[in-house]
Amino acid sequence: MLRLMIVTALLASGPVAGPPADRVTIDKVKVNGTGCRSDTVAVGISLDKTAFTVIYSDYLAQAGVGSKNKDERRTCSITVRLTVPAGVSYAVSSVDYRGFAHLEPGGSATLSGRYHFQGSGAPSYSVHPFGSGLDDDWLVTDAVGSGPVYSPCGKDSKVDIDTELRAVADRADAPTSYITMDATDSAVLSTYHLTYRTC
Repeated sequence: MLRLMIVTALLASGPVAGPPADRVTIDKVKVNGTGCRSDTVAVGISLDKTAFTVIYSDYLAQAGVGSKNKDERRTCSITVRLTVPAGVSYAVSSVDYRGFAHLEPGGSATLSGRYHFQGSGAPSYSVHPFGSGLDDDWLVTDAVGSGPVYSPCGKDSKVDIDTELRAVADRADAPTSYITMDATDSAVLSTYHLTYRTC
């Protein structure tokens, strides 16, 4: 299973201390996609309302023998509503992703991310490639593209977090290659770090 968490972290250049936990609320709004259909995902919010956990059971992309075109790409879109104190703005600053990949010779895979606070301009994007021959757990840290995208100042906001797993085989009869964030090890997780600043 995969655990996915959002945690708060102080922006290094910001003068403000962390917002009181009782004034910060994270609520799950929507989890949707071919990698996280409603019957394959569970969501929980931490007691202090500063983190949420998404547990997947079927987030896997594969290509090669026995795979269909639709199997090569899997996605998950998560929309979270944040209730923020007046005078504070939040951003996703970095993400730690973990999973497993088995990539045959000629096979490859990618993990893509998109982060966007609704009403706060253009989203940030990232792409992480994986080459043939990988047959192991993987870990990547996503610095959220060109920099944090902040929520509107002092306003409740929704943040969209979209991920995509894609597997590629160099020919239709190639041995199956796959990449997954569907882990049997409960310690495998993705951690979403938030920064905040006064505004």
